[in-house]
Amino acid sequence: MAKRVWLVAALAAAVGVLGALSIWSAGGPTPSSLLLPQTDVVAVAPAPRGVEWTPVDAHPAIREAVRGTDPARLRSALRDAGLSGLWVEVSPRGPWDPELPLGERFSAGGVVRGFRGEALTAEGLLYVIDDTKWPVVMADRVLGRAARSMLEGSPPPALEDFPPTLTKPQAVEVLVLLSSGRGPRLWRSARAASIAEGLITASLAARERWEERSETMGGPLGDRLDELDVEVALLFDDGTFDEGAISLIDALVKPVHGVAYEQPSRWRYLLPRATLAAGSATEAFERLFRDNGLPEDSFERRDLRLYRIRMETVSVNHGSTGSRRTDGPSEPSE
Repeated sequence: MAKRVWLVAALAAAVGVLGALSIWSAGGPTPSSLLLPQTDVVAVAPAPRGVEWTPVDAHPAIREAVRGTDPARLRSALRDAGLSGLWVEVSPRGPWDPELPLGERFSAGGVVRGFRGEALTAEGLLYVIDDTKWPVVMADRVLGRAARSMLEGSPPPALEDFPPTLTKPQAVEVLVLLSSGRGPRLWRSARAASIAEGLITASLAARERWEERSETMGGPLGDRLDELDVEVALLFDDGTFDEGAISLIDALVKPVHGVAYEQPSRWRYLLPRATLAAGSATEAFERLFRDNGLPEDSFERRDLRLYRIRMETVSVNHGSTGSRRTDGPSEPSE
């Protein structure tokens, strides 16, 4: 019996060694879970083990576009090749000036028109083409006017009353922000299937929130709205931080970025101005955690996903009295 137990233990040990050798020969650790679902990616830097991405040398047009400064040319080259993503090395301390070659701007974690960050890892950065359908001239002005009308208490317009570019199906997050000469006072955002739907939901939510807090906001919204500018913007996820890239947060969150986290059924963020005012992106995340009842050191919690976000203003409707002053407190950031 003792001999049989020993043989079983020896076999188990052998299997363990073979398993370890198998993992080693397969190339070591698996890549970030953020990268495994990604396809149609061209690798400017060596691709992580475990993913099969086309090297950039197989696509001369893409290689030349990455060396240039024209984002439209790069988007066209990627689409011609049937690709939508770009994997680059990470060099977050580098400059990201618009005059630099695109490859350097991507590696530095910069913002490049027509692209957005997808995955931010210690091995490299994954960018993808941003297919957002932007409002055309004139249509963008409708957004600010419609938001102000709903904030005044008018019923929401029917979707068919919006210009077609605002009702095109696309996943968006629309932000409605009320600001004065002192800065933002209150805002609400809504994820929706079109810009028009998001605008309606965010405008009604902002009005409801102001009225809930009218005493601390300086009075009813109807009495203050002429003093306020109404800004409509789109919020973008500009990259999810891999758990191994937490040390890169301060370097990869640029002055144009806000920070955000997501839990199941919970989405919280700080806008770029509040993120910049926090002193660093790490401190901004700590404030965001603290404001929402989480420990400040929640960076590695498995139930959280950490993001950097961008805010792109598409319409501003100015208050008729100039919105130069305010004497009430501002809504806390969310």
